Amino acid sequence: MKRIVALADTLSAYREALEEKGYHTVSLDEGLDTADIVLISGMDINHSGVSAIRTEAPVLDVTGKAPEEIANDIERHFGVF
Repeated sequence: MKRIVALADTLSAYREALEEKGYHTVSLDEGLDTADIVLISGMDINHSGVSAIRTEAPVLDVTGKAPEEIANDIERHFGVF
């Protein structure tokens, strides 16, 4: 089963890396209810350090991490090796 990753349109490099690994990616607007994991960047977090994203899926901040690092983090999270 393909895992669904929701991420902002501004994270296109992450989208490409995840799709190469077989993940299905969707935009934040369309995928918060169906995503298995959500990727955000510093731009999605307010000045108090709080994300305005509301979802039951795990939320991962990609700030300072390369797309390949994030793909590996997601695989570890889901137990895929």
